[in-house]
Amino acid sequence: MMTRAQAQTRARPDPHAIAAAATFQSFANCYIREIDAGCAGCMALDGREKCCLDWYLAAPRVHLRAVLSNDSQVGPKAFGPLFSRYPGESVWQPVDPLWAVQCLVQDLTEKTRADSRPSAGLELMLRTLQSCARIADLVQQTTARPLDNQPQGFLESEQSLTFGHWMHPTPKSLTGMSDWQSAVYAPEGGGAFPLTYFAAPRQRVRACSVAGDLDAILRDMAGNLLDTVPLGEDEMLLPMHPLQAEALLLQPQIQALMAAGGLRLLGSGGVRFTATSSVRTIASDDCDWMLKFSLPVKITNSLRLNRVHELEAGVVMAQLVDLLDLETRLPKLGFLRDPAYLTLDLPGSSESGFEVILRENPYRGDKGQGVISLAALTAPALPGRRQRLAALIERLAGEAGIEKAEAAHQWFDRYLDCAVTALVRLFDETGIALEAHQQNMLVDVSEGWSTKVIYRDSQGFYLSERHRATLTAALPELGKVADLFYPDAEIHRRFGYYLVVNQVFAVIHRMAAEGLADERCLLTRLRSHLMALSRSLRGSGLEFVRQLLDDSTITTKANLGVRLAGIDELEGGAGASLYREMPNPLHPANLKTVRLDDALAS
Repeated sequence: MMTRAQAQTRARPDPHAIAAAATFQSFANCYIREIDAGCAGCMALDGREKCCLDWYLAAPRVHLRAVLSNDSQVGPKAFGPLFSRYPGESVWQPVDPLWAVQCLVQDLTEKTRADSRPSAGLELMLRTLQSCARIADLVQQTTARPLDNQPQGFLESEQSLTFGHWMHPTPKSLTGMSDWQSAVYAPEGGGAFPLTYFAAPRQRVRACSVAGDLDAILRDMAGNLLDTVPLGEDEMLLPMHPLQAEALLLQPQIQALMAAGGLRLLGSGGVRFTATSSVRTIASDDCDWMLKFSLPVKITNSLRLNRVHELEAGVVMAQLVDLLDLETRLPKLGFLRDPAYLTLDLPGSSESGFEVILRENPYRGDKGQGVISLAALTAPALPGRRQRLAALIERLAGEAGIEKAEAAHQWFDRYLDCAVTALVRLFDETGIALEAHQQNMLVDVSEGWSTKVIYRDSQGFYLSERHRATLTAALPELGKVADLFYPDAEIHRRFGYYLVVNQVFAVIHRMAAEGLADERCLLTRLRSHLMALSRSLRGSGLEFVRQLLDDSTITTKANLGVRLAGIDELEGGAGASLYREMPNPLHPANLKTVRLDDALAS
C-alpha cells in the first residue's frame, strides 16, 4: 500500500518536467514564427487522432514531431508529447523536450552559420539551459507557497512571472547574477534589501527634477544611515543598487576618484526595496518613489543600462504628459512618470554607471490592490493554480449571473476601450505612441472589470516626426533629447507590434486557452472595434488603424534571431534586425471569420 508521503510525492508537480516543457514551448514558438512553421500532420495517440507539427532538421538529420495540445493564430502553440525518427525509420520514438531543443538549436545554427558568430549555437544552448534551470527553481519555490489565486496587488504581481515572455527562446535568462544573489535581487525571490549610498561633491553630480526637492527625497530614502554617516554641506547623495555598487567599486577610475576624495562610500541603509518585474527597477511600500538603475546583468538579450538620453527623456516626457493634460483628455489612460534623475559626471565618459531614474510609486500597499501588469494577468498558471484572468472573469460571471463567455466578451470590450482606444487616440491627437507591451502596461482591475491602463517606461515613447513642430513649440526641450522622434512608418511597425501583437493578442490567446471565449470570435470583435474607432480618427491614428486592418502582414519581434546574433536590442543600430513580418490575423484573408452577430453578442 502506498504511504501518505509517497502519495504526496507522486501528486507534487515535477518542477524540472514543467520547466523543460515550458522551455521547449517558448523556443519552438520562436522557431515557428521566425524560421520554419513546420508541416501539419497527425498521429494516433491514446486511441485518438492528434494534430501534430513536423520538422525535418537537416543538421542533426532527424525528423521531429510535436503533438499540438492547443493551436493559436495569435499566441503560443501548446505542445504535448514529442517524438523523433531518423530517415528510413518508420516508428516514432518519444524524446525529451530539452533534447528536442538541442536539435532545433543545431539546425538553426547550421541554417544561419554565415550570419552568426562561431560560438552562437553553443551560447544559445547555454542560455536556454540556464533559463530552464531558473524556471525549475521558480516553479519549486512557487508551488511550495500557499495557494492563492486572487489578482492581488502591484508588488505581488511584479514578482509572479515564473515563465517569462512566451515568445522568447530564453525567457528567464539572467547572466551576471548568481543564484544566491537572485534570491534577494530578482523579483521572484521577493527579497528586500537596502541601497548602497555614495556621496559626491555637488558640482560632480548631474541631476534634474521636476518633482520637487531631490535632496529631500534622497535623504528620506537614506533615513537613519545619515545619523551615523553625516552628509557634508556641499555633498549630494548617490543611491545605488547593491549589485551596481559592487561593480563600480571594482573600477580603477572609481577607486582613484575615491582615493582623491572626489567620492565617498557611505554604506547601506535606509528604506528596503524589492525588485519589480524588470529586475533593475525597484519599489517599496515605504517610499513614494521607485528607482531604475543600470545593472551589470544581462536580462534576456540585453545589458540593462540607463543612457543619458533616457534620463533626459523621462523628465521631458513627464513635463509633456502634464503640459498636454493627457490624463484628463484620456481618463482611461494613466502614466507612471520618471520626473527626476541623477548621476555622477566623470571626465571623458558619457555615462559613469551611477545613472539612476526616479519613477512615481502611487501603488503602495493597499493602493496597489488590483493594479497589476498585463504580463502577470495573462501569464499561464502553475499546476494546481487558477490562471489570474480566468479566475477574475469567472468571479465576474458569478457575481453578474451571466455565462463565462459573456463575461469574457464584456471584459474584453472594456479592456479594448482602455488599451486600444485610449492609446490610438493619443497617437492620433498628439503624435505620441507608446511601447505598450505586456510588462509596460498596468491594468486596473480593482473593480474586476478593466477600468484603466497605466503606462510606465521613459524609454518607450515614440514621437511622430509629423508632429515635431507642434510638440517642440509646446515644449522646446523635446528637440534636445535624442531618439524621441521617428517617422510614422517606423512608429506603425513598432506600435503595431507592442500594442497589438504583444499586448492585445496576449489577452485573446489567454482567454481562448482558458476556454473563456473563442479566439476567432475575439479577433472579429477586435477588428470590429478598430473599424468603429477608425471612423472617429483624423490623423496619424487613422493611418495606423487602416494598416492594421488592411495589411496582410503585421510586425513581430525576432527574439530568436536577436538572441542567436548576440544583439543587445537596447543599443542603437539594431534597427530592422529586431523585427520580422508575420501573417496578420486581423486581415480578412487570414481571419477565420465567424458570423459577426455571434462575435458581437454579449
